[in-house]
Amino acid sequence: MKKSITLRIPEPCHEDWAKMTATEKGKFCSVCTKEIFDFTSKTDEELVKFLTENKNACGRLKKSQLNREVKLERKSGQSFAPIAASVLLPLTLFSNNPKSENNATSGKPMVSMGIGRFNNPDNSRLQVFTQGIVRDENGNPLKNVKVISNETEAQTWTNKNGEYEIYTLDKEWLTFSKENFETQKIQLNNKSEARNIYLISDSQIQPILLGRIAVAPKKEEVIKEYSFHTKGTVTDDTGLPLPGVTVIIKGTSKGTQTDFDGNYKIETQPGDVLVFSYVGFETKEITVSNISNKFDITLNSYELMGDVVVDTGGLPNENYQPKNNNGQ
Repeated sequence: MKKSITLRIPEPCHEDWAKMTATEKGKFCSVCTKEIFDFTSKTDEELVKFLTENKNACGRLKKSQLNREVKLERKSGQSFAPIAASVLLPLTLFSNNPKSENNATSGKPMVSMGIGRFNNPDNSRLQVFTQGIVRDENGNPLKNVKVISNETEAQTWTNKNGEYEIYTLDKEWLTFSKENFETQKIQLNNKSEARNIYLISDSQIQPILLGRIAVAPKKEEVIKEYSFHTKGTVTDDTGLPLPGVTVIIKGTSKGTQTDFDGNYKIETQPGDVLVFSYVGFETKEITVSNISNKFDITLNSYELMGDVVVDTGGLPNENYQPKNNNGQ
């Protein structure tokens, strides 16, 4: 028998899974007023069985369980193990009977083949045969996957086709492990069956979250400031050097003056504004960049208009009498 389904979630839920009320099979969402089943640890067979009986279920799944064919398979050879166990069980019991004719003639105790029940006093545990295929999240078979039971410690490894077979007690837990893959555990039932397993690689393991994805803000790039010396020569509009010109960084008290030859030198940073000022000349501003650190400046003199006053520099004449408005 072969049965398959494909799982999809057309409208993902954005509620917080951690804040939901826990239930026996998952959690209860107070917004949707529904029970949300947790399918993240379920095998393909368990998914098919549950969802074919509950078609309108709301669940929590891993990405690897969605948008692929989930199969429920039964091979014709799988039913051989329980049939063989049921047939060999009475034969084993018959062989251990002291009145058995074969036992009387051979004189040797018969040993159970290990099919059927283990030799425990109350016969409360059954031996089961489990087989299946181990695949990765893309459906490719995985070889050399270690399969070990938690009680009997029976173990085996998958072949190149990802197939495995193992005899254990019923209700045991099987652990599937492989390097660079997430370990998977399943609990067996009380009968022989096929259990197909999917292992997720470490690169594909992602936390299962419900809610809006928050994007971390981009860190602003910090430009490290650096300083250098800006220098040059200040001249007037005739080309003569101007000594004593004040050179100051705008908005600060940091500055200098030109020497006798009109040369200046000052420590600056990119973006600083230098202000050049001198009595009788126009003030000039330049912005320092990181391309060049040499600036030759020409200051233009002011044009002065008005009455010219001549100061003789002598003493006033004692016989001088100022005239009145009538010239007298």
